[in-house]
Amino acid sequence: MSFVGDIKLVLLLYILGDTITTFYALGTGLFYEGNPVMFYIFTIYGYISLIPLKIGFIFLLYHVYRNADRYYWNITRYAVSGIGLLATVSNTMVILHG
Repeated sequence: MSFVGDIKLVLLLYILGDTITTFYALGTGLFYEGNPVMFYIFTIYGYISLIPLKIGFIFLLYHVYRNADRYYWNITRYAVSGIGLLATVSNTMVILHG
């Protein structure tokens, strides 16, 4: 399978889902970033800095895709997809109940 084919869930959940819900929540001004590292980055550069960070992460994933054993690649991509799902659901819950 191709790299893009392998990361469809990552793109949907971690890249799009997390980014869109984070932008929406932070854009309301009623919420703050809970991750202290990301909070620091957002304080200095604004939350738009999330976009180049996510793009950089895709390059990192590509490196893993090219160099890791298929078993470890599958663990990585499904773990990142799971993190994306949790982040998207968490952000959505904050938006709906905030």
